[in-house]
Amino acid sequence: MIDSISGEVIRVAADHAVIDTGGIAYQALCPSETLRQLSRGHEALLYTHLIWREDAIQLFGFATPRERELFRQLLTVGQVGPKLALQLLSTLPPDAFVAAITANDVDQLTRVKGVGKKTAQRILIDLRDKIAASPGETPVLLSADEETALKALTSRALGFTTREAREALSRLRGNNLSAEQLVRRALEMLGKR
Repeated sequence: MIDSISGEVIRVAADHAVIDTGGIAYQALCPSETLRQLSRGHEALLYTHLIWREDAIQLFGFATPRERELFRQLLTVGQVGPKLALQLLSTLPPDAFVAAITANDVDQLTRVKGVGKKTAQRILIDLRDKIAASPGETPVLLSADEETALKALTSRALGFTTREAREALSRLRGNNLSAEQLVRRALEMLGKR
């Protein structure tokens, strides 16, 4: 997998950027906020997500790992493909998107071109439980590893409440840990092995 690319920005278009990395130019489809941060002739770093299909190979680029994670979580929603996920992130910045999910705001999501009421409701249902926040903290979307760790910690075998598990996981955020490592560290924090 290609985790990120860095190099000189050759071109910035309406929906993509082209970055020269060691003599190879990569075209990456990007949300509008990411494109606004890029300037032709300047160095840039994009966090990427690659989609490989029989008929196409598409590289998506994001200014931050958080933006990429939101894109990946959107792809888990049944009625959302890569183009619609990109449109959502182009219309709603990450904080506004997460706030809309937290507030269960169908109207905010339906303002995005291509998102009807049913699709907005599907997004809210599928992503609602993937939002995590500690008291006084801005809610964030759980990564796939954090989501797996949350399920393990709140299982019957371990028996922690959702609140306890989310608080432990939020304190571990940013350490780049696998799901197994998150569970192990959270258990240490919560006083059980």
